[in-house]
Amino acid sequence: SCFFQRQCGIMYLQFDIYSNNYSDKGSDIFMKIQKLKADNIDDIVKWCENKDADFLNQWAGIGYEYPLTRQQIEKRLSDGAEIYEIDSDEQMIGTIEIITREEESGVALIGRFLLNPEFTGKGLGTQVLNAFINFCKTEYSIRKIRLFVFDFNVAAFKCYKKCGFFETETVIRPNGWKAICMEKEAE
Repeated sequence: SCFFQRQCGIMYLQFDIYSNNYSDKGSDIFMKIQKLKADNIDDIVKWCENKDADFLNQWAGIGYEYPLTRQQIEKRLSDGAEIYEIDSDEQMIGTIEIITREEESGVALIGRFLLNPEFTGKGLGTQVLNAFINFCKTEYSIRKIRLFVFDFNVAAFKCYKKCGFFETETVIRPNGWKAICMEKEAE
């Protein structure tokens, strides 16, 4: 179950996560979605520091160069990138970006979804993504969400399917990787 509370341009969410085995206590997790704060940029860099150039390429595409630095993220933010953070217990647990947003059609392309490695594999990605979809619908009147995932990123593909995304096409990128386009109506 989930409920939303809006305050000063920040979306607060509460999830009952007992069924997802994230917490052995069966307690609720509270999430806050807001624009990425400068104080948290270093967390993203840290989450990527032990990853290789291929990881950065599949996560960020042409958005960043290897190795990822604070300055690259600051530059993207100053250029108008819509990067959001997801916080729980005063700690950033993930980040996601609205890459493009078409106000007239109500379609948003999202990407660069990254969780703190300490929280992966626990079902939290599905909850965060569903919360972000609801955030987009509530804050920006988005009616359809689109994203791309590489065919070899099985965990992300499963997460997106679990959230209700369906495949629309496959695109071969210049490096030969197969990118699967997926969509979901923001319900």
